Amino acid sequence: MGCSDIKFFEAGLDSIKNAGNIRMAVGSLVQLAAESANSKAASFYLLDEAEQALKPFMTFGLSQEYIDGCGVVPVGAQCCGRAVQHRKPWVVSDMLSDPLFASARQASLESGIRAAFSVPVIDESDKCVGSLACHYEAAYTPTKADIERNLQWAKLIAHAMSVYNSSSEALTAS
Repeated sequence: MGCSDIKFFEAGLDSIKNAGNIRMAVGSLVQLAAESANSKAASFYLLDEAEQALKPFMTFGLSQEYIDGCGVVPVGAQCCGRAVQHRKPWVVSDMLSDPLFASARQASLESGIRAAFSVPVIDESDKCVGSLACHYEAAYTPTKADIERNLQWAKLIAHAMSVYNSSSEALTAS
């Protein structure tokens, strides 16, 4: 881990401690994840276990058009749903040509988002609670370091959720 990564993570820990509520804490972490992956946009989608679907909890830099176009993401669909289903990072290097992204291709065309990679957010009890994704305006394949870094951001998000959940703050997607 490089010096700049350590500074990002220290900022993430500070944001958890000083945020005041879960949305502010997670919002800061999602933004920091984007910035550390040289992305202008990122998202954290929360798993609704009853529906087996992911719902947007916090986004950074994504247009409402893209969020609405992707909709509620069934587990196993799109980039985020596959990361959750398989409990491992999932890459869509080009949304316009990836057959596994067909359900949200129109959202990609209309918004200018062209690529993304997602990692599962797994809490301390080994429960997958959602996905963290970085989004790009051009075809893009993340480096191994990008993916490893986002796995660490996902751990911080899971930690923030447990900190605020233990204080009885409700966790619901918007």
